[in-house]
Amino acid sequence: SGPLRKVVLATALRADLAEPATPCALLERLRQRYPACFRFLVAPADGGVFLGATPERLASLRDGRVETVALAGSVGRGDSPAADARLADRLRESDKLRHEQGVVVDTIARRLEGIGDVAVGDRGVRQLSTIQHLETPISAAVSADTHVLDVIETLHPTPAVNGLPPADALATIRDTETFDRGWYAAPIGWIDADGDGTFGVGLRSGVVDDDSVTLFAGNGIVGDSTPDAEWEEVQLKYHPVLDELQ
Repeated sequence: SGPLRKVVLATALRADLAEPATPCALLERLRQRYPACFRFLVAPADGGVFLGATPERLASLRDGRVETVALAGSVGRGDSPAADARLADRLRESDKLRHEQGVVVDTIARRLEGIGDVAVGDRGVRQLSTIQHLETPISAAVSADTHVLDVIETLHPTPAVNGLPPADALATIRDTETFDRGWYAAPIGWIDADGDGTFGVGLRSGVVDDDSVTLFAGNGIVGDSTPDAEWEEVQLKYHPVLDELQ
């Protein structure tokens, strides 16, 4: 009821380790396991290390061309190619998941129209080691003086990490979630001297602090979401970091 069309609610999972973790070694294992993902490690001077392997690129800007992707809707992986294909078909055919991903596509395209000429590609399925997502590439031609931070400001937060309408979703997140997101779902990336750069979204991530790690995962909730299915889906999103700790 009310104006809320979608909200992305996240959870946090703390794991106590038998011995202190080595963040750089963990990042290397993530590189080997998830070569197609955007890996990151942020190590401030005053505490825990934030790291992860995110499948979601928020945006790249190079020579006046913005490239991004709308990634939303999830199912697991099967134990055979045939099972994988059946799950991918279920992802493509689900009205709920196509609607969830379509909301993200429409919002990203509409925001980019404010800074350039937009082109939306064909919807497909992206397979990762433990999960599959609906994916739609989106690009935009922008003026030569556009800085990558202008693009990030235009896009963040997308409905893939917040919801719609944005203000209502943010209020629901703050009222509902029991932890401070901190860096979770934040833009993380690099900038060169020309203002070009690439940023990912800080998902499939965790904070490593000596012999403990706090993992984060979230799911998009829409009108016909079912609690059991959403809970099952969100557990898959802990695995990229959690599996490499075991």
